Amino acid sequence: MIDSASSEYAELNFFHSVSVFYVLAVACSITLSYCLVQLVEIVFAGQEGLAPLTRAVILIPLVVGSSSFAIFCTSRMNLQKAVLIISPNGIRMPATMPQLLPWTSVSQITLFGEYGSLKNIAVILRDNLDPETSSRLTKASHGRSGPQSLVISPALLRNIKTDDLLALMKRYHKKFGRTPDEDSGAPSKPTFHSSAWTGIEE
Repeated sequence: MIDSASSEYAELNFFHSVSVFYVLAVACSITLSYCLVQLVEIVFAGQEGLAPLTRAVILIPLVVGSSSFAIFCTSRMNLQKAVLIISPNGIRMPATMPQLLPWTSVSQITLFGEYGSLKNIAVILRDNLDPETSSRLTKASHGRSGPQSLVISPALLRNIKTDDLLALMKRYHKKFGRTPDEDSGAPSKPTFHSSAWTGIEE
């Protein structure tokens, strides 16, 4: 039961960023168009290659057509369903992890990313997870952060920055993530540490 003092911690729904999907759709269509022109050049032009004007005549309509089709397909996608739900009870990702992940199962929340890549948020789990829950989390994260963690990509979410989402999740975890053993003063288990992880430590 959640006490009345925690009423400020509302259930928050996060949705996919529409603009990100449009950009990805156009980028994929341009890449595909370029590959098709390259294939045409190999098959029909041989080593001499296509003349610049001929290449432009083929490539421009192909890019415009494929981009228009990609934008149309993206506009037909249902992006109005929440893909991440944060509440006092825990975390839920309806598309990949419909079961609730309680805050008490979370050991640490930190940034995950290397070599200038976009930062993701890694939700590191405690060691006492049952095999079924552990398997679901690994599948939801596509194995990007290890077998005992959940990876969230804020760049794909609408109207939320990575640092803001990280701070929000840390706040909920601090409020609702204590286990009975921790409340009774029992020593906690060591948190995960690795040079592969960067970000804010607890």
